[in-house]
Amino acid sequence: MTEQGIDKASSFEAVRARLLALAYRMLGSRAEAEDVVQDVWLKWHLADTQEVQTPAAWLTTITTRAAIDRLRHVQRERASQAAGWLPEPWLDEVAPSAEELALRAAEMSYGVMLLLERLKPDERAAFVLHEAFDCDYAEIAKILDRTPASCRQIVHRAKGRLQRAGAPLERPDPAAHARIVERLRTALEAQDRAGLLRLFSDAPEVVSDAPVCTPELAPVAWMETVTALAHQASHAEVVSVEGAMCIALLFEGEVVGVIDVSTQSLADGSTRIVALRAVTSAARLQAANRLLGRAAIMKLLARIQRNALASITMRGDFPVDVNA
Repeated sequence: MTEQGIDKASSFEAVRARLLALAYRMLGSRAEAEDVVQDVWLKWHLADTQEVQTPAAWLTTITTRAAIDRLRHVQRERASQAAGWLPEPWLDEVAPSAEELALRAAEMSYGVMLLLERLKPDERAAFVLHEAFDCDYAEIAKILDRTPASCRQIVHRAKGRLQRAGAPLERPDPAAHARIVERLRTALEAQDRAGLLRLFSDAPEVVSDAPVCTPELAPVAWMETVTALAHQASHAEVVSVEGAMCIALLFEGEVVGVIDVSTQSLADGSTRIVALRAVTSAARLQAANRLLGRAAIMKLLARIQRNALASITMRGDFPVDVNA
């Protein structure tokens, strides 16, 4: 395909949502992902595309390589953060945009997203491309400039590392998971420690980016972390994050935390929480507040009010019995 035969704007827009979903899976940050995709657009706009046969493949390659470079840089920054770093939760919208639909097509639980932080950038890229975007090893080899056999080995090694780190092999039963999340929401809102204890396994993994726990609290540090989160909020709401039920903690109309849990069915038929991740960083909750925060709710109420007023506006000749 020649450069004259490529409509750069339409070619880019056709895959923009997929590129954003890929960059987010690589970086765990919507803002970082948007920056990468914007950089890729500039490169695409300025590129000599005379030798480009498939724009989508070219753009995917450039996005992956740019995300790898960005990840190498930000991993050093994240490692230096005292409170730790967690991926940004991407909340599902009621009326999903193209980006949300692309993200769901490349579905990967938040728990797996967190464990991806343990992989090297090349391992993460190969794993995400293969598992989330269904790329074969030949495609991955072209993107990473390696052999297909090498890419197969990278993915195999990445899977092994994730499984050893406790990556869930499959999604839990949605109904059982939703019941546990609702019970957790109720216990958090009531600050019911006894109720919380009944929901968790004996030794759950609890990770938070909030420095609310000190080493001397072990082994009950996880409970202190959970109850400290509950104290930060006035109420809690169940929300959907990438197709899974999670909890948003709110205070004075603003989202101050998002909690994701992993559940597991036990031999006695009960379901318990085996891992909890809590994101409290204001920077990583900006997208959540754009969707659920005070400003978003005020816009929704204003729209409802306008629609209500429009629905009761009557023409002057409409017969109305004021004494009815």
